[in-house]
Amino acid sequence: MNVYFISGLGADKRAFGKLKLDDRFSVKYIEWISPLENESLAHYTQRLATQIDTTEPFHIVGLSFGGIIASELSKIIHPQRVIIISSTSTGIPISSFYQKLLRIVLRLPFAATFFKSANHFTYKYFGADTPELQALLRSILHDTDSKLLTWALLQMSNWKREIRVKNLYHIHGTADQLIPVKLVKPDFLVENGGHLMVFKQHEVISSLLNKQLK
Repeated sequence: MNVYFISGLGADKRAFGKLKLDDRFSVKYIEWISPLENESLAHYTQRLATQIDTTEPFHIVGLSFGGIIASELSKIIHPQRVIIISSTSTGIPISSFYQKLLRIVLRLPFAATFFKSANHFTYKYFGADTPELQALLRSILHDTDSKLLTWALLQMSNWKREIRVKNLYHIHGTADQLIPVKLVKPDFLVENGGHLMVFKQHEVISSLLNKQLK
């Protein structure tokens, strides 16, 4: 059984580096592509879907923004199971004021540089509270495509899904500060799990994945 992993906001498979899945699963990683000018989330997802072999049964696991992509993919290619981690199964309510403010901020020349910087602010909100996690986050942010980052942030703020997709299982951390647990409705809560719990608490996440994907 193929299991396709989608990382968050331009990150890559390094975020999943410590997970241990059963041998019966064939793990594959979706690679981010640069968005086109004024591209919609639906159109972007269609292009990303070409990386998935739909001639065989498959599952999708999405982390953070990758969870949103996983939900969008399920509308067009129908995986047997969708698991999202540190993400949201429906659109998070954001006022029109903050949506407009975010659009303005993301169009500023320094926006991408600010969001890609590794500092006390990013360490706190990503839950990178160990030297290993901080090194991972610095590496991921450094390698993230600036255009993809700003585009993805806008897509997240504008995502309007009201009903979660079928066959979806949502894992979330009680200490996630990037997507606070009070804003989402997960199926399983990881105690003290931050936004990068897929790496820090990999034993718990691995066990949950193996159970849900069987």
